[in-house]
Amino acid sequence: MDHYVLSCCSTMDLRKRWAEEHGVNLVYAKFFLEGEAYQDDFYASISQAILFERMLSGKKSQTTQVNTEEYIDSFRKYLEKGQDIFHICLSSGVSGTYNSCHIAKDILLEEFPERKIEIVDSLMASSGYGLLVDKAYELKEKGLDMMSLRTEVEKWRNRLHGYFFTSDLRFFIQGGRVSKAAGFIGGLLKICPVLKITEEGTLKPIEKARGKKQAIENILSKMEKEGYTPSEKCFISHSACLEDAKKLLERIEERFHPEGGIEIFDIGGTIACHTGPGTVSSFFFGKEKE
Repeated sequence: MDHYVLSCCSTMDLRKRWAEEHGVNLVYAKFFLEGEAYQDDFYASISQAILFERMLSGKKSQTTQVNTEEYIDSFRKYLEKGQDIFHICLSSGVSGTYNSCHIAKDILLEEFPERKIEIVDSLMASSGYGLLVDKAYELKEKGLDMMSLRTEVEKWRNRLHGYFFTSDLRFFIQGGRVSKAAGFIGGLLKICPVLKITEEGTLKPIEKARGKKQAIENILSKMEKEGYTPSEKCFISHSACLEDAKKLLERIEERFHPEGGIEIFDIGGTIACHTGPGTVSSFFFGKEKE
């Protein structure tokens, strides 16, 4: 097996302990709240409760991509030790980090021409991104070299699906995903928009559910349509709505009897700045995307 390290950004949302236990390098993203920078470090720098409290009170939140220098600083220590790097990025459909990472790669390979750096676009976010990193770790442990790992990860990426709903429209309105008029009506009718992560790694509203219960059932229907594979892991992410996430988990267990296991994770600070509280997502492997 090639002597290489698996790497990803902290926006994969699986918890710092997971990365430490699996020997995965973490490149930390950051976000801003009223101009003050916070590391996206699984809520060590600022709690999720405080972040949402300030957002709901009208404090302005803003995200920024991991820049080239941050990638260089993170990768250099491995290259200096003679290790190659296999990095999986947050979706290029929602962030410019993929481009920053490629620029860092070009700069570093001029300095370390004997080394290799592979970069894969996850086309996913939050624990959907994390699910692909988790699969990459499993494959790496089987002894795959970097090029073989890239081929397999891209195959699994084409089977990775993500659906989510929100019960609070205000931050989607701020982001232009929902019009103010539709948001006002949706709030009155308790409409929960259901969205998917597309093949290009972007977000697309697909349906409007009347309340959380219908939204959860809608996601279950999408999982069935996409050929959810119960023998593989399923990850659920949520933003300050653990009970809703648990309900989704219960319904997945009741309907599909999964063998691969289901885990629940917090949506990290970077993605949370765009969703606000009240978002629940399901990420799973199924049929190949068309």
